[in-house]
Amino acid sequence: MSSPAAASPPAGSYWNGMDGEGPDTAIAVLKAVRDFRRIDAAMRRRTQAALAINETDLLAIRHLIKAERAGESIGPTELSARLGITSAATAKLLARLASTGHISREPHAVDRRAQIVHATPRAHQELTRALGAVHQRMIDVAEDLSIADRRAVVCFLDAMGTAMTGGDTARAKRS
Repeated sequence: MSSPAAASPPAGSYWNGMDGEGPDTAIAVLKAVRDFRRIDAAMRRRTQAALAINETDLLAIRHLIKAERAGESIGPTELSARLGITSAATAKLLARLASTGHISREPHAVDRRAQIVHATPRAHQELTRALGAVHQRMIDVAEDLSIADRRAVVCFLDAMGTAMTGGDTARAKRS
């Protein structure tokens, strides 16, 4: 006779110990999150293919554009920290993105030895062409939610981020 701990979960039961398979269950929510993440990953792969860049390159361009919109300047060291890669990997990444026309570099206004990195107009145009329509559709979906539903979604996603990072939401929000 086998112990309960040794018993195998039923086929297709990814989340052990959870009851119910209906559309109103926690399992249904987690399956929807999993499906969304799969679709999001596919969208990122399509974008990378359209821009002929890899995942880290795309993340770097996104960080540069986000910083630009916030009025921040980013140098290679800050970009390394945001991407979680070494300075050597960042140097290769910046050389690659400069050679493809996705970034430009300029000397820092105060410390002329340091560099500031910017996404080029070409990078902005390519991202807009690759993602503009899907981003607008995503905004439309979010705008169709009631204020209460928007708050519930934000609260849920923040709590999921906390659960997935073991409580380190600052790390999750930087990504």
